[in-house]
Amino acid sequence: MLRRKKNSYLASVLLIIAIFSIHAAAQDKDITNEYRLTAVSAIPINKKWIAWQYSMLLTSSDKGVTTIALSPPGIIYKPKDWLELWAGMLPTYNNYYHTSNSWELRPLGGFRVYLPNEKKVNIYNFARYEYKFIYQNNTTTHIPRFRDRTGIEIPLAKGDNRWKPGTFYAAGDVEPIWRLDDKFMEKLRVRGTLGYIVKKRLSIEFIYHAEFSGPKGEPKEFTGNIWRLNFKLLFPRGKGLFPRVDVDD
Repeated sequence: MLRRKKNSYLASVLLIIAIFSIHAAAQDKDITNEYRLTAVSAIPINKKWIAWQYSMLLTSSDKGVTTIALSPPGIIYKPKDWLELWAGMLPTYNNYYHTSNSWELRPLGGFRVYLPNEKKVNIYNFARYEYKFIYQNNTTTHIPRFRDRTGIEIPLAKGDNRWKPGTFYAAGDVEPIWRLDDKFMEKLRVRGTLGYIVKKRLSIEFIYHAEFSGPKGEPKEFTGNIWRLNFKLLFPRGKGLFPRVDVDD
């Protein structure tokens, strides 16, 4: 039994390493790189209501853009331990190097469900609808999207030390993103995460996304890397680290 547990932890680590290494298979001039510094905050109001906030600084010389995102507080409602209802807004400002800048407003709503288990492994599906308003060159573009992330978060410590300060965890997920106006899958992201719990209310994550995209009617090809350093913060009303809160653009 002990050997099986060791093998499962080793397998999870190898899975994350494999996901991080996807980008090495296809490096050429058409592959773009993004670098993101993000923070996701959770502010529990009571047992059923939680406020969240997302901030981001993105830079990509390949895409010729620097982006700043600073959301107003969103809301999570937890009618059950295994179910969350999400609502919020993600505003962003894009500073393009070679063209005019743009503003985006992105209201979103969705739900997140968990598969209960006794091993303190978070297995979940996070589905959300978002409506992008993009203002550029005195023109507003409207893009409705649906995205559906399926993932797993695995503590790398054993027994009672799982999800405790001073321990690591790993995560992986797959997220297709559909354009609802043109009715096709716009992007597919595969993500791997290695996280460290610094203390009860703070964890730090290194996240790698492999992004696949392509025009409507054509196969999706590997087109980009996203490198992300993320801070998860829980404010004082919480009793301990709230590792499940995560949202990005």
